[in-house]
Amino acid sequence: MLFALAFLFATARPVPYHVQLEANPAAPFPFLSKFGTVTLHVYPAGVRAETVWLNAFSRLGTTHVTVENPLGRMYTDVPIAEITSLLRKMSNDQQLQDAAPAPIEAPVSGNVAGIRARRYRIAYGPEGWIDVWTTDVVPENRQLRSIVEAFVRGIAPATASSIQSITGMPVYVELNFRRYKKLPLLQLKTIAFSNVGQEKALSTGRLYIKAPMLDAVWK
Repeated sequence: MLFALAFLFATARPVPYHVQLEANPAAPFPFLSKFGTVTLHVYPAGVRAETVWLNAFSRLGTTHVTVENPLGRMYTDVPIAEITSLLRKMSNDQQLQDAAPAPIEAPVSGNVAGIRARRYRIAYGPEGWIDVWTTDVVPENRQLRSIVEAFVRGIAPATASSIQSITGMPVYVELNFRRYKKLPLLQLKTIAFSNVGQEKALSTGRLYIKAPMLDAVWK
């Protein structure tokens, strides 16, 4: 019986899904304002990000992000590990760079937009907190997680250490500090149990030319 259950689990097909999220990192971090609002498309096979300026995607299991400039019809591959150093160069907030890791409170059950979720609160004492809501309605996406951790590590290394214990698909992130009261950093737009459009979203557009360096795509 146990062998049969293990076999069924091992051979079960991955759940198809398409999670669409809206991120607004420029609200608390003005140096990211050139990107504006970021729309994230999360599929079983990877993640795609779309902005008014640049697009990017990263397939599951790869160690890089492909960055596209739709206007210039160019693209380049950027190692995920380099995202951290790029953001550190852009940010000049030494206080965030030097902060100590913040504790995470025990998760609290609830829902986000009618979806079953858990709230993890990263507590910064009297200064405020960050609420991270995640769900297990769809599987956690390892590629999204690796990119988010690299991104957060570039801005606030201590917070990156804290979020390692948070599990699940993120569906809502809210900042609560003196300057930012109930500020949504990430919001769920839709969850669909279909991965239609996945291959197109995770592939370079037609007639794109590969650039040797990010600077060529960045401009």
